[in-house]
Amino acid sequence: MNRAKSNKKRYLVLGIIVLIGLALAFSMKEKMFNTNSEQKNSNQEVKETSPLFPNYEETAVEAEDGLLEVTNEQSNLVLVNKDRKLPDGYEPPDLTYPIVPLHGVSKDKTLMRKEAAKALEKLFEAAEADSIVLTPVSAYRSFDRQQSLYNFYIQSHGEEWTKAYSAYPGTSEHQTGLSIDVSSPNFGNMLEKEFGETKEGTWLADHAHEYGYIIRYPEDKVEKTEYNYEPWHIRYIGVKHATYLYENDLVLEEVMSPK
Repeated sequence: MNRAKSNKKRYLVLGIIVLIGLALAFSMKEKMFNTNSEQKNSNQEVKETSPLFPNYEETAVEAEDGLLEVTNEQSNLVLVNKDRKLPDGYEPPDLTYPIVPLHGVSKDKTLMRKEAAKALEKLFEAAEADSIVLTPVSAYRSFDRQQSLYNFYIQSHGEEWTKAYSAYPGTSEHQTGLSIDVSSPNFGNMLEKEFGETKEGTWLADHAHEYGYIIRYPEDKVEKTEYNYEPWHIRYIGVKHATYLYENDLVLEEVMSPK
């Protein structure tokens, strides 16, 4: 009788142990499933918030002058810098004038590619709604115009200053028709680094991405862009890509260049 009770007790204990083991196993399996699901969702989120940028090497060929010549010159995401130039004689196919207040600036200096021009109009409208007054100082520049400016800067400011602030002809973002220098009448329409400290410059830095623009040469990215800080120089790349760079504190070189 005692032996029967003992066996019954033993079986009961074993049963409880088995049930606990099954419960633990199920719990671990569920945890692993949730972890995998979270990881999967996380990966999907990364894919959604990390738009594709052109491949650095696949979008350029080596030119005779030793620079790389871009092959996607009509893309909103074309990367032009000290190492990468536009094809000889390149001129954007759809230049137009954005309808924005000029504040004394010549209309001829405001030519931009159509998509960038439309985005600039929305940017200026949003600025005005926030009581911010902006001026379109200088947009598209032809190769010849950039050549003249570059030579003038060499003579007036010296080679070191010119290389830090002005692009060698053929390597200027202005020639893409996607970039524009912006200032304000309240700042004398000047293009100086102090513009970044004004309410207009601060607003531009905070909101440009909402309309597809980026501050192309930020103060803390000089080593990446190889250009000095230019809070007035904005570049159109599209809302999705601009927002990604803004939120992750990146410049085009960091997402497209092997450096």
